[in-house]
Amino acid sequence: MIISVPGEYYVYEAEDAPSRESLSLFFQDLGENDILEVRVRPGTPAGYSYHVTRYFLEHQLDFMNLALPKGSDTFCLASQVCPYHAVLPVIDANGSCVSIVKKIWTYYQHPYQYGGGLDLSFLNRYERIVLVSLNEYSIELYKKAIPLWNGKKLYLIGEDWNDYLDVLPAPPNVPVTVYGQMDEIGKNFREEDYVRLLYIADKLPENEGISRYEHGIMSYDEVMALTFFFSYATHPGTRHPGRRFFLIDARFNLEGIFGIWNKVFTAARYAMAKGYTPAFAITSSDDNIYSDHPGDDIWNKFFLQPEGFSLPEIRESCHLTLSPNMNVLTIMRHIMDEVSKGQTILWPDGIFNSHVKNYIAGRKQRFLPHPERTLGVLVRGTDYIHNPLPNHPRQAPVEMVMEKISEAEASWGFDWIYLATEDQEICQKMEKHYGSRLSFTDQERYTVKPGQLLSQIPREKSEGNGFRLGAEYLCSVHLLSQCRCLIASGECGALTEALRENGGKYQHVFVFHL
Repeated sequence: MIISVPGEYYVYEAEDAPSRESLSLFFQDLGENDILEVRVRPGTPAGYSYHVTRYFLEHQLDFMNLALPKGSDTFCLASQVCPYHAVLPVIDANGSCVSIVKKIWTYYQHPYQYGGGLDLSFLNRYERIVLVSLNEYSIELYKKAIPLWNGKKLYLIGEDWNDYLDVLPAPPNVPVTVYGQMDEIGKNFREEDYVRLLYIADKLPENEGISRYEHGIMSYDEVMALTFFFSYATHPGTRHPGRRFFLIDARFNLEGIFGIWNKVFTAARYAMAKGYTPAFAITSSDDNIYSDHPGDDIWNKFFLQPEGFSLPEIRESCHLTLSPNMNVLTIMRHIMDEVSKGQTILWPDGIFNSHVKNYIAGRKQRFLPHPERTLGVLVRGTDYIHNPLPNHPRQAPVEMVMEKISEAEASWGFDWIYLATEDQEICQKMEKHYGSRLSFTDQERYTVKPGQLLSQIPREKSEGNGFRLGAEYLCSVHLLSQCRCLIASGECGALTEALRENGGKYQHVFVFHL
């Protein structure tokens, strides 16, 4: 997202271009958002100018003219040319710098495609909207969404807005008020002004409770996703004219398979509630452990498409809408689930493709020969224990799990124990204790360092490695689902999937809730 940032704009005129060393010395005492315009031989036919920033100096980049023209599309243009954490000057028709903009990372990425139209159903819940700060997304909402909104009053927070309102078309039928600071709302609002009021703030959403949403505070990431969710409509072919497909893609850098499922299935059910048929092609997750190379599709190497369609026929359909990149965290999930109650994704041939099914079949007899007499044990270790993420369920240590196994042994009717874990130390400890009674797959297991996440363990990117890692995990959980009974160290995606695949057939289930 492009944001407006405070910074100083300096101009230096000289007959000869200053050295890089002298420029570095000049910037030692400047802020990270400051910009220097260098004008060499100004006013002559041989004259030229360029801009210097701390970012260009630190990254040893060639200097160039970075100026963006002030206009209604300035922030859109900046999003296409500005590197992350770099700054660019915005210059008006008189050659003066009116603002400095910067690119920061957000989950959402705006596609600037509008063929599918906007979805105003969320914004229309509110009568008054506060757009906090001038940025790429607040301008896009101002230009595209507010003119279609059914609300009564729009408030813009930040003096920077005044620099652009002369080039932004005023929304019809919605009065606009600009406040320099947020506290001016408290000074000017009447009691009725707080009714059905929505604040949209430039903060990243987190895995958190829903109190922020209940108090009418949303992030730009969330509102942009909800408003432009279906805007990128394409018409690539002629197949299935009666269907509107919604193809879901996103960046999943840290998530495992079931974390990805949780997010994309929420989006898929939401799309179904809006009249779309969901589909998946996750090709933007180059840093994910299941990706072997840039553009690798980490969905279709493991899974089928819903309702029996194939990806090639979906890509040749009459109506194909592409999802924006977004992150479906707690509040987005809550909002989408409210809309999509009762929606069920259908997998007539199961969700696993033939490659995964064959992988599992080849290991079932080897690692789970007697499922009817086997206790399945799921123990999450690594970062679940040593470096837990905020708001993730706590996991019981392996010692507590082993105590529970001893307690269950007398009455649960099992002879063998099958262990599903990604943690090398847990596996070794249980193997030492249970000996030949314990079985586990040949999947790769890990030990994390303090502060290290499992997804951050260095792995070689090579063709087929991503499939192996994912298939190992899916196989381990599937075998867990085939056991007579189950003990789990805590709530997690693997537990949810094991219970789903088991379909209520476990004789006994115990899950730690710490």
